[in-house]
Amino acid sequence: MDSTRKELQKALGLIGQRGRGKPYPKELLERLVSYAIARRQQGAQLVTIGEELGMSWRTLARWVTERAAAPKFRRVQVVSALPRSEVVVHGPRGLRIEGLGIDGVAELVRRLGE
Repeated sequence: MDSTRKELQKALGLIGQRGRGKPYPKELLERLVSYAIARRQQGAQLVTIGEELGMSWRTLARWVTERAAAPKFRRVQVVSALPRSEVVVHGPRGLRIEGLGIDGVAELVRRLGE
């Protein structure tokens, strides 16, 4: 953790003073947030973490809060419920016909019409 802190301090020194209208490079910002979260899990306060890095703890707090509030997406797998050749028919009063192909539904409709 100490080597990470030193790397981040060096990177912050290279980019110079930041402020309104001078955004941090995205990669550095992500590394700073990850470091802050890891240190928080160790029990360090954001004020202490900000002092360690030589930056505003309020900025760190905003970034950590934004990351926590960001929507989290899950990978899903899309599967077909029925083979493409099958049809599901929903009729009145809860009638449901499943498992027939187009020809089967046409035959059923023809026979019901007789």
